[in-house]
Amino acid sequence: MFLRRFFTATVIFVTLVMTSGCTKDRVYKIGVSQCSQDDWRTKMNDEINREIMFHEDAVVEIRSADDSNQKQIDDIRYFVDNGFDIIIVSPNEAAALTPVIKDVYDRGIPVIVFDRNILGDTYTARIGVDDEGIGVSAARYALHMLENGTDAIEIYGRPGSTPAAGRHKGFSETFARGGGRLLATVPGNWNKEDAMLAVDSLLGIYDKIDLIYAHNDRMAIGASEVARRHGRDNIRIIGIDAAPAIGIQAVADSVIDATFLYPTEGHRLVRTAIAVLKGEPYEREVILPASSAVDLTNADILLRQNEALRVETDKMKLLKKRIDDYWEKHSSQTLLFYASMAIIVLLFGVVFLVLRAYWQRKRHQKVLLEQNRELEEQRDKQKELNSRLEKATQSKLMFFTNVSHDLRTPLTLISEPVAQLAHADNLTQQQHTLINIADKNVRILKRLINQILDFRKYENDKMSLNLTETDLGKAIADWSDSFLALMRQRQIKFRLVPPAGNHNACLAVDTEKIERVFFNLVSNALKYTPAGGNITVSYTVDDVSFVLKVSDTGEGISERDLGNIFDRFYQVDRVHPNGSGIGLSLSKAFVEMHGGTIAVESALKEGSTFTVTLPVRHVSDTASDMRPLMSKSDVESELGIIEADAEIDDSKPVLLVIDDNRDIRELIRELLGNEYNIITAPNGSDGIKRAVKYVPDLIICDVMMPVMDGLECCRRLKAEVTTSHIPVLMLTACSMDEQRIQGYDSGADGYLSKPFSGAVLASRCASLISNRKRIKELWLRPQTVTATGPSEEKAKVKAKAKTAVGDIDNEFYNRFLEIFNAEIGNSELGIDDIAAKLGLERTQFYRKIKALTNFSPVELIRNLRLKRGQHLVKTTDRTMSEIAYEIGFSTPAYFSRCYREAFGETPTETRNNITGKD
Repeated sequence: MFLRRFFTATVIFVTLVMTSGCTKDRVYKIGVSQCSQDDWRTKMNDEINREIMFHEDAVVEIRSADDSNQKQIDDIRYFVDNGFDIIIVSPNEAAALTPVIKDVYDRGIPVIVFDRNILGDTYTARIGVDDEGIGVSAARYALHMLENGTDAIEIYGRPGSTPAAGRHKGFSETFARGGGRLLATVPGNWNKEDAMLAVDSLLGIYDKIDLIYAHNDRMAIGASEVARRHGRDNIRIIGIDAAPAIGIQAVADSVIDATFLYPTEGHRLVRTAIAVLKGEPYEREVILPASSAVDLTNADILLRQNEALRVETDKMKLLKKRIDDYWEKHSSQTLLFYASMAIIVLLFGVVFLVLRAYWQRKRHQKVLLEQNRELEEQRDKQKELNSRLEKATQSKLMFFTNVSHDLRTPLTLISEPVAQLAHADNLTQQQHTLINIADKNVRILKRLINQILDFRKYENDKMSLNLTETDLGKAIADWSDSFLALMRQRQIKFRLVPPAGNHNACLAVDTEKIERVFFNLVSNALKYTPAGGNITVSYTVDDVSFVLKVSDTGEGISERDLGNIFDRFYQVDRVHPNGSGIGLSLSKAFVEMHGGTIAVESALKEGSTFTVTLPVRHVSDTASDMRPLMSKSDVESELGIIEADAEIDDSKPVLLVIDDNRDIRELIRELLGNEYNIITAPNGSDGIKRAVKYVPDLIICDVMMPVMDGLECCRRLKAEVTTSHIPVLMLTACSMDEQRIQGYDSGADGYLSKPFSGAVLASRCASLISNRKRIKELWLRPQTVTATGPSEEKAKVKAKAKTAVGDIDNEFYNRFLEIFNAEIGNSELGIDDIAAKLGLERTQFYRKIKALTNFSPVELIRNLRLKRGQHLVKTTDRTMSEIAYEIGFSTPAYFSRCYREAFGETPTETRNNITGKD
């Protein structure tokens, strides 16, 4: 007792010494949510990190939304969930971000809005820039630079972005008042690539452009590259932001003519946040004024200033690092001092304990000698027990490791329905189906756990045999009845063959254990017998033995596996396991407890026959009543197929699910059925047939499947002309990189690991379809080349096809254009005619064209004809009737009406505008 108290007091003392002086003041957590990543925001982030070095009581974490509203919302939720004290936000789009910012503000968390604004004033403070003033400065600079009347185009930021709206308003109004003319305003979405596409189109439309005004430097640089590629070096280009590495450098290199400094003020953001957190005075609304232009006269100076600032910043970081190293060393030395003091105290304690132990040694020597003698007598027994314990421990570890792996599939099917139902107020039809899936897999899991417990009892010799006199023939008939409905549902022929004559089948057995043996054998036969197969249960009895046989015409078992199937945890199919490897081993244990035997005969593709032989013995003259453990409803609930009726809605995309697990297919149907038309297939071979028939918008495919695996299925889908464009999302329970590489080599568009989240699955599906829609724009480009003659167009199509060798989608679309251009003057040309020449059915042709161009075949053909007609109106003197008949319109009046709907004017007005006639 004394020793225990001494050690307790010593530990408490050492703990107090070690922790004293180590407490720190509160550290504020500041979260910064940037809407995107660019050079201007990189500069701001550097300023924020530089300023935070001066505030030891605060840390900052910066996250970028990469121009995604949803990702920025998730970032803000992340800051809230992780206890950040204040959140600084640059909203990607005002309308989308306003609700979540208002929610955070209403919860009492301070919010600072900077750069871009939101709808309303639900924020703690706002630091913005006079974007309209920047637009005014840009317009004045442009008017002064070009002096005379100026024609300009504007590359807009992102629609819904408040800076873009302000920059547009200030520029357009001032530019118009100064005599300038704004020819077009197109969105560039703040990035270079979109701006280049927009400028490329506008340069083809407008012959005279004096100025390009871009809302940031990246779009301005992209516009400059396109203008030079077109040989339009005379166009003046100005941008906004003036980040040193991009904007100012572009001015210094004469890539663009000018840029306007967009203040970053990262230090002001941090100081305002600290003031809010500490309750100090701050300005709620700060609008930074517009700055002057950066051009060749001052670009070099600003670059040198920025380089000097960068050098000084590096010096500050180095100095801070040295200071941190000093404090770390100081803390280490302080800790070492306290540890030394604690060790000294402990040494005194140890010396005291040693002396005390020496004094007690003589007093306890006799007792110890007696105990040593007893220990020596038990040593041999202890060694034996330790050996047995070690073996048992290793066996249990292996057992639970295997069982944990086997539980993954049921838990995958349980977790998602439970998560869905957790947020529901009442049960809808969809929720009813989900709870059925959960219920089924809970039953499977419960049975598996019961088998685990039985195994533990059997291994520990704690399982008893409760023999009762049972009419086993009647029991088998009752057990078989429970499977009949399920057999009919799966289109499997079932036969129960009793012995000829009226033989008494009464004997003493443990009814519960024999019923579980019967359930395991019949359920295994169900798993491996396809539709149209046969399962036969027969039994014979004499005075010595009772023989039960369960035969099926299923897949069969290979000779290699026959000798191992009754071993614990052994699985015949290691790639597509349908069980835990426990059932047959436990069945063998139950049979052997009765003094019987179990055997199997099987061959691949020929089926299997399991034979159970039990000795006939009696414990009573009459058979007792028997209550089956597994009722008909229990069997159907655990082994049945859960299917829900699917309704086809033409307004929703079509999703094909290829998976050999019925419950996985039904789970995906329930998760995505509201957004998609779901069709399913149990293996890769059937999946290809359904994909060719329905031409879905997206395919979800499991990797491991019988008949044809997911990799081969994906490879064939991508090689088929009718399905090559369809995105494929692979599902897998294996996360090895080698398998992912094989999938991507086969043409897969994405991977998702099991167990998966329903929300992640829905997001990945929506993303793949959205990406496919953006790719459709590439297929609209051939429309612009149809303005040439049929012979020229045919040559261009062949040339294009040569550059796309091996690209099935390019080849298909080029063949379509070649057929259409050859028949452009045929007003009777129909969709069926073109589909037949391409070797496709009408439905397949319609879905393929719709998927590639976003136009139906009729709309696409009409647009191509109108483009050709517009070219002829502008470049020839032919009459409108001649042009209408040449491009395949049945009447000139119909051509004129379609032309006006497409271009906003009649063909005659188009020609008059070109010739200058009134």
